Amino acid sequence: MQIDHVVALGDAWQKGAQGLSPMQRQSLANDPLNLIAADGPANQQKSAGDAATWLPKNKSFRCHYVARQISVKAAYGLWVTEAEKDAMKRVLASCPEQETVRAN
Repeated sequence: MQIDHVVALGDAWQKGAQGLSPMQRQSLANDPLNLIAADGPANQQKSAGDAATWLPKNKSFRCHYVARQISVKAAYGLWVTEAEKDAMKRVLASCPEQETVRAN
């Protein structure tokens, strides 16, 4: 078991985190909304991938995962690429009732 950054830190850096203060970047890295237990091999496979390049194998979990990615990116002012946006829309089309996710 490993801890996955729902929005990978490498992805976050490429999509706006470089403009955050060191304290904001630390908050992003440690935000419970951005942390989730994950299977080690799956986490390694994801690496710095986004929704366009990697999604959980468990299709029933994808809606929650993508909603969580959107929530994290919105909270930290990070952007998405067109391909990532398309992938997110495809996933969320299968679960129109899915809401954004908030940390506990």
